[in-house]
Amino acid sequence: MVDAQTALPSIQARPLIIDAHTHIFPPALIADRAAVAEREPWFATLYRGRARMADADALLAEMDRAGVERSLCLGFGWWDRALHRRCNEYMVESAAASGGRIRAGITVPVADADETMAELEHWRGAPVAAVGELYAGGQGFELADLHRSSPLPQACADRGLILCVHVSEPAGHQYPGKDATGPRQIASFLAGMPEGLRLLLPHWGAGFGIFESMPEVRARTGSVRYDCAASHLLYDDSIYGLMAQIAPGRIMFGSDYPLTSQRRMLRRARRAGLESGLEADFLGRNAEAWGI
Repeated sequence: MVDAQTALPSIQARPLIIDAHTHIFPPALIADRAAVAEREPWFATLYRGRARMADADALLAEMDRAGVERSLCLGFGWWDRALHRRCNEYMVESAAASGGRIRAGITVPVADADETMAELEHWRGAPVAAVGELYAGGQGFELADLHRSSPLPQACADRGLILCVHVSEPAGHQYPGKDATGPRQIASFLAGMPEGLRLLLPHWGAGFGIFESMPEVRARTGSVRYDCAASHLLYDDSIYGLMAQIAPGRIMFGSDYPLTSQRRMLRRARRAGLESGLEADFLGRNAEAWGI
């Protein structure tokens, strides 16, 4: 008699994949992108041309194709407060309707403290996981002194919200969206960052990770995480192994969908050759442990 367990083919559990960096927009805004670009210069820099935009349905379909369990959806750093509210409403509604697959990130008008707090207060109790992606260059603030000039960092810490601010590496080629917020500004912010704030640095943190070799810097980065969004446009595959050594347990998969597909970014991440345990952590377990 054949043992039932040996007769059946082994079934491997599907690996947990969480995308910590995606973007969606309301369908009507996507259709009206040219008019929006006329009013929002930073948005125009990134989206006036043929750059891809996606709504929640498109993201969920891509997640199904790529085998992604959950995605953190980040907003855009608008100048107009009305656009923050319009997009935040869509983000929160999409998260609520997704059965837990979409985690919502809202955005706020950072330059005005009263408006910042009004927008945060409006969404108190809603299914919101993060604030961001914010753009210092487009929204008129400095990351270096954000903890002094704005109530936002402390409010995020108090509410358990991830804070994500767009950062750019100071070397290399120019591209739409590259601004002056890099390692120096990150270090200044960390020096006064509120206790308990979870800070997400996209695009591998603009090279900030290398400074974690300095003990006084590393002492401040326990609640900092790095994602690999748009890595293919900036770095070769060696960056995955390098960051796994620099910040073990604190790197996360992020595609920057729909700038590129989740499938393409997953292929690249797997090609980097991380040891299987490190790869599993990077693709999903680190993000899950952080609450995404």
